Parts: sequence; structure tokens; C-alpha cells
Amino acid sequence: MRAKKIFAAGMVAVMCAGLMTGCGSNDTKSQFKKFSKCATIDKAAYTDIEYVPASREVSEDDVNSAISSFCSDNSETTEDKTSTVADGDKINVDYVETVSGTEKDSKTDYTLTMGNNTLGDGSDDQLIGSKPGDVKTITVTYPDDYSDTTVAGLTAEYKVTINYISVTTVPEYTDALVKKATDGEYTTTDDYTAHLKEDVQKDKDDSADETDRTSVLKAVEEKVTFDKYPEDEVASYVQSMVSNVRSAADNYGIDFEAYMKYFYGYEDEASFLEYLHTTVENVMKEKIVVSCIAMDNDLIADNADIKAYRQKVMDKNNLENDSDVDKYYSESDLMFYATEENVLDYLMNRSVQVEATATDASEAATEE
Repeated sequence: MRAKKIFAAGMVAVMCAGLMTGCGSNDTKSQFKKFSKCATIDKAAYTDIEYVPASREVSEDDVNSAISSFCSDNSETTEDKTSTVADGDKINVDYVETVSGTEKDSKTDYTLTMGNNTLGDGSDDQLIGSKPGDVKTITVTYPDDYSDTTVAGLTAEYKVTINYISVTTVPEYTDALVKKATDGEYTTTDDYTAHLKEDVQKDKDDSADETDRTSVLKAVEEKVTFDKYPEDEVASYVQSMVSNVRSAADNYGIDFEAYMKYFYGYEDEASFLEYLHTTVENVMKEKIVVSCIAMDNDLIADNADIKAYRQKVMDKNNLENDSDVDKYYSESDLMFYATEENVLDYLMNRSVQVEATATDASEAATEE
């Protein structure tokens, strides 16, 4: 169930990707005027805002995790064509699936991890014990409530050719590995560990900055009474999100209702639409707050701000030029996010760090 919830959260993030921006108006500044009319925010609401700063401490576990990742990144994979397939093995296969005598699916050069039952419940038990070169015919029965109603309750037959067992060897953390992997830039584990610790510290600081800025903006949101939402825009986004979900369902080859139930847990469309409406309104709150503060304090991004934000996007995502940024952001997007940066800078300069209370510590532990 946890995996399903994480996937659903990811789907919401994708669906909401465009919610923070305007509707593509030629007058990109008009988006701030429009949203600033949805609430009145007194400056007292964002003066001396208290927040508990996020931890910036780098633990030994953090460094050890970075070392483990470095070793894993430099692992070597070989093809074992003689051993017997065992639980936990990764095997490379070709397969053809047929249902009621009709081919339904086929894959070549496909990896299965024994124990995951990727092909269906009980599928791996039928493959364990075989060897590379073997051709196995296995059967899997789809449950009656399977999301793809065209095969629910039916038995599928898989003809599986086992090509090889994939064996990954993770090297030990040694001076020799460091020298080889860094082309001689670092020659000892001590030097490279110090380098990794600096990287981890930077990531920790960046993450803490984002967390603190989010905390302050959220604290302001909680003090605001929202008079209204731009319902035409909310409705438009909800409709767009529903269209995205329908397209995703089509891509999975299942109907909208089954997809909605499986990934979001809603039995009927009316409840799902209510959920989407609430989701959009919650995201709109951030835009309203940013717009109000930007309008009241002359913080709307200028060309220099937008250029700086473009560069930030390029650096953070390893993009090479402006055209790469334009694939993902419209001018309206860039203006809003650059303006939000200005607003967050402004708020952080007016905020006050406080010590965590026992309640804060308990809530943080619960979230972890």
C-alpha cells in the first residue's frame, strides 16, 4: 500500500505541475493582479514570522551512505550463464504472454528480479531452479478484481527464455578504487571522504534552505483568510487534470474508474472531482499569497530576476542552454517562479528562528 500512495503522490505532483503559473496571457504580470484580488494580507501577517530551522547537521550515516552510493555507482555487472536461478537473482529473459490462445504481450532483453513476481503471483516460483538457456512455460491467473478487466479472472501462459543471471559486484572502498573512479583527481579514501562530506553538506544546506523557505511561506498562508479563488481557473485546471488521468488510464489499457480507484482510492467520479478541486485550491493558496506580497512590496520579477532564475534552473537540472529551459517553462512560468524567489527572500529577511518545542520534535519524528 505504501508504494501505491507514493505513486499517487507523484501523479498529483505531475498533474499540478502547471498550477503555479498563469494561463499564458501576453501580459504575464496580469496573473499577479488577478490572484492578489483573492485575499487581503496585512503586513503583520508576514512580519517577524517564527519558524524552526531545518537541521543542517551531516551525520556519520550520511557520509557512509554517500560512500556506499559511490561504490555502487562503480559496480561491475557480469552475465552468469551457468548457475541455477535462485530467489533474489536478477535474470535477463525473453518472453511471450498468451491469454486464451491470443498473444497479449512480449518482451526481449527484459530483467526480472526473483521474489518480486513481476509477471504475476507465483510466477517466480516457477522460474527458480531453472538455468540460463532453459525455456520455461509458466502460468499466472489474474485476480477477478484485476484493473485490466479484459483479462480479470483469466489464466495467462508465459513462454520464458532465460538468457542469463545478472551478477552485480560492488567494489570495496579503497584507494585504488578512488584513484581509478576519479581519474587520479583523488588518490586516497581520506581525501575523497572529505570531498564527499563537502558535497553532502552542500546538499544538506540546500535542502534546509528549501525547507525553511517553505515553512515560512506556509506560516503566512495559515494567517490568511482567502476571500475567494479564481473559480474559472480552478475549473479549467481540474478539467485538465481529469483529462490527464483519462489519458494515463488509456495508456495502461484500463478504464478511468478502475484507474481512479486503484491509484487514488476513490469509488466514484464525484468524490474524485471534489478531491481534485481541493488539491487545486490548496495549490492556489500559495499563488495568492505570493501575488499579494509581490504586489504590495514591488517584488514582481524584472528581466534580471528572470535571467537569474533561468540560470538557477539550468544549473540545478544540468541543462545546457535557454532553449532547454523553454521546453519546460513558459515565460509566465519563469516570471512567477522568479517572483516567488523574490518574495521568499523578502520573507526570510523578516522571519525569526525559534527553538523547536517538544511538540515540534514529536511531529518531526512522526513524519520521519
